[in-house]
Amino acid sequence: MFAPRISIDNVHQPEIADDELQHWGEYNLVSDTVCVLHRDGTITRRSHYITKIYANESLAQWDEVFRIYDRQTSRYKIHAAKVYLPDGGNKKARKVVQPYGQTSLNFYPLRPGVTVELDEQYDFFIPDRIAACMWGQEYFRFAIPCRRLRFTVAVAEPFSLEYKLYRTDEEPQKWKHGKYQVYQWDLHDVPGYETDDGTPHARDVLPWVDITTLPSWQPVTKFYMQDLEPPLKIPSQIQKLSEDLTQEDQTTEEKIFSIYKYSSEDVRYGRHPNELNLEKTREVGSMLEDMRGDCKDKSSLMVSMLRHLGIKSHIAILLTRTNGRVAFLPGARFDHAIVCADLDNGDRLWLDPAGGPVTFKDLPSNDQGTQALLLNSEGGELTTIPDCSPESHQINRNCVGVLSENCSYQFTADVTTTGDMALEYRLRYIYRNEESTALTMEKELASDLTGARIESPRFLNLKDISKDVSYTYRTTLDQWSRQIKEIILFRIPWIGAMHSAGVVNVQKRTSALQTPTPVRFTDYHKIEIPSGYQGYGLPYEHTLQCEWGRYEASIFVENSHLICQRKVDHLGGIVFEDQYQEYKAYWEACTRADALDVVLMKPHK
Repeated sequence: MFAPRISIDNVHQPEIADDELQHWGEYNLVSDTVCVLHRDGTITRRSHYITKIYANESLAQWDEVFRIYDRQTSRYKIHAAKVYLPDGGNKKARKVVQPYGQTSLNFYPLRPGVTVELDEQYDFFIPDRIAACMWGQEYFRFAIPCRRLRFTVAVAEPFSLEYKLYRTDEEPQKWKHGKYQVYQWDLHDVPGYETDDGTPHARDVLPWVDITTLPSWQPVTKFYMQDLEPPLKIPSQIQKLSEDLTQEDQTTEEKIFSIYKYSSEDVRYGRHPNELNLEKTREVGSMLEDMRGDCKDKSSLMVSMLRHLGIKSHIAILLTRTNGRVAFLPGARFDHAIVCADLDNGDRLWLDPAGGPVTFKDLPSNDQGTQALLLNSEGGELTTIPDCSPESHQINRNCVGVLSENCSYQFTADVTTTGDMALEYRLRYIYRNEESTALTMEKELASDLTGARIESPRFLNLKDISKDVSYTYRTTLDQWSRQIKEIILFRIPWIGAMHSAGVVNVQKRTSALQTPTPVRFTDYHKIEIPSGYQGYGLPYEHTLQCEWGRYEASIFVENSHLICQRKVDHLGGIVFEDQYQEYKAYWEACTRADALDVVLMKPHK
């Protein structure tokens, strides 16, 4: 009614060239989506796909297609499901209707060069769980090319649609159809977008449109508060528990730490299998009985205890940054829950009791810089969690050692880690015994240093989440330097050394690149050099900088010691295709600076 059906006869010519099909593995001829919000608040969604497939993985995706729906709230209908063979024939897919609203479609026969069509429709009998509304998004470019991409939205009176475009200025055609206002985007010959492990989330780099009929975040807040908000009347066992946990604490911050420590460490993450699909938080008695819960359970428990102590706090729901960072219009697009507590000085403290053994006051980078909705009775508060920075996630190493004339370098290292770096160590080692920890650390610390001998590795405060994670070890690097007569060439074994074979291993990119998550590496070496040797060409310094990183290194001799200092900040962010050469040049310059030899020589008499 709002978008006449596109026939395969309209898009199958010209033929897709074999080399083009082999390059992409699949080629969309049609991607046609229609979303309709009716006057009674119910929704109809129709999707029509026609794609020519070649690669084995693409063929496998069409062997059997499953659709699951609730028969009590919706109806599922297939308008067309066919395989078009290269010889001109076609065969309908085999439809199997199973109990509990599951339908499977078996497309056969499949082989390289066939074309597959699926035209399906969902009619929902009741409005969305949030309210009588519609929300969602549509991409205007995919990982594979598309000959015809059409997206149609129709909204009946009295509803109205808000939309927002990202990385595109493609405005829709608009018209009235009876009581419906219709919006339609119709694109032709959309190129594919090649992706790899370094490509950012599509929401941050591809063109797309966000739509909603919700006028504000209030209905979303109301819905989530019903499921997640702790009861106004705090259960007696929670009251007693919070008082017992904080009986020796004096300040607000100390009380928050005690509650956080319990919620993070004592309550393990997870739910019983029969509760995995429940959207509401677990009942308090059940949580305390088996001492486990997921992110919303842990956050609700923590907020309940804090409120009993008179500390203002809220549950904050968010979509973690691995799913993209662009802010959404109002809708229910969240995958995580954390806690926001107010300190006495008015500052906010963000805490993730389900993030693992995270140091108190730290927050996993996957939570930082994201849009968050604080649940409260005033309709919610939409805010942005402070972004992550290198200062929040660090590895700081201090080394004191001796470089011998036989070319070995022996040093003792003291290392302190914060943020995600500390979290990673805790996740790997917190449940290991001393022997297992020492053995695993030896392997890890020697992995980038060929021939290294690691001795006495040990953590100083691994299990204390009130402190940063620190550890110490001794290293011997035999034949680490090279001696040429009375000249020694010595390379500094920097921590977090950069390598050209990493994120910049190609000459050009056809897609954006996600740079490393913000982190800071600082390294200090005080090295006693062999008697009679002096530095040649020292001191020297390297300072390099770009939008995505900073690099500083200096080496000099002081009182018969070689002093080597280095600080690298990975700032995060996205490198788009036209910026890649700038980033590649920076990374390679840092790599060369890391690999420079220090020249020590005996002066001629």
